[in-house]
Amino acid sequence: MIQSFKRYFLEGAKPKTEWLCGLECELFGYEAETLQRLNQNQIEDVLKSFSGDLSFEGNVISEVKLNDDARLTLEPGGQIEFSNAPRKTLKEIESDYKKYLSRLNEIAEEKGYVFLAIGFDPFRKLEEQNWYPKPRYDVMRPYLAERGTRPWDMMTRTCGIQVNLDYDSEEDLRKKLIVGNRLAPIVTAMFANSPFIEGKLSGYKSTRLAVWLQTDNDRSGISPIVFKEDFTIEDFVSYTFDVPMIFTRRNGDYLGKFAGIPFREYLSKSSFEDWTDHLTTIFTEARLKQYIELRSMDCCNAEMVMAAQALWKGLLYDRNTLDEALRIAPGLGQSEMRMLQEKVSHQGLNAKHLQADVLSLAKEIVRLAVFGLKQTASDEEKYLDILKQQVIEDEVCPADILLRDWNGSITGNAGIFAR
Repeated sequence: MIQSFKRYFLEGAKPKTEWLCGLECELFGYEAETLQRLNQNQIEDVLKSFSGDLSFEGNVISEVKLNDDARLTLEPGGQIEFSNAPRKTLKEIESDYKKYLSRLNEIAEEKGYVFLAIGFDPFRKLEEQNWYPKPRYDVMRPYLAERGTRPWDMMTRTCGIQVNLDYDSEEDLRKKLIVGNRLAPIVTAMFANSPFIEGKLSGYKSTRLAVWLQTDNDRSGISPIVFKEDFTIEDFVSYTFDVPMIFTRRNGDYLGKFAGIPFREYLSKSSFEDWTDHLTTIFTEARLKQYIELRSMDCCNAEMVMAAQALWKGLLYDRNTLDEALRIAPGLGQSEMRMLQEKVSHQGLNAKHLQADVLSLAKEIVRLAVFGLKQTASDEEKYLDILKQQVIEDEVCPADILLRDWNGSITGNAGIFAR
């Protein structure tokens, strides 16, 4: 049976000439005057203002398919997530994203809204969040409430950037998943952009990471599979079988009947679609679908969104660079990697744990990504200029800049607005 699941990942492999890049990015929406989070009706009004085809789950808008093959979806707190069609070049991704932001900001100005590019809601308390009523979230919400101290914060008060990249073989898949997870704390530090909570300082550089570290350890954090450096696809499939389920779908309905049961115990009753749905509920820093999804970055402005694309493309799409990234990635054990993440959430680039000096490693991987892009797409190196300046020259992350400009008022800080 495992072989049929393995085949799913092998079928996702593509020759290097066909490798693409994909972007996903979430944003918070607010009423401009009150800074209340947008409610369901307001969010649906925004979605209907885009030119595209609406999809529904029951009477709730679940997705907008835009005319350029991009799509908009909704996170549990009504965060709007943009996903572009996979592209060959970063210039195409930049064009897609800026086109989306331009239209989003036009809509926001018309309606008196504002959208923020930041990793954690800096204004509103948990009890003030407006839950978006997608059926999937109706099942996830009570399940996750019992698994960690901050899962509802994760669902409603966080926004991130995701980078989706291809692989061409089992060995390539393995290396990229290891690098994506083991470098995650370093990359989180570089993109840390959430030092506020409820109108004041949170004590973290990445409140988003702090929240994730307190959310369902069965399915989040550094993927446990990467601590076995010679893991196979069969090993990965077996690992997914051990992760507890959250829901199944039958006739379009989301059911929590088997929630909390390891997928392995459900195998005899399951369909292949049950398993692919199950994969979407594994939230590790880098996760595997039929591509590698890199998830370790706070939401940031458009320049940093493109830097995230360039960084991971530079590190993972050149063979020699990937091997070097694998060599320099922190070789800590599972508990020590978690400790490193905890320090990064507080200290950002200044974090150190055992042999892992985050700032030194961050500088090294930026230089390495520059080298990698020179080998594969030299005209895209410019997208790393912001990281060369902030990380190598200034030794700061976005949160450091927000804190430097902090004068007691978050709204006066231009760095938090989506643009």
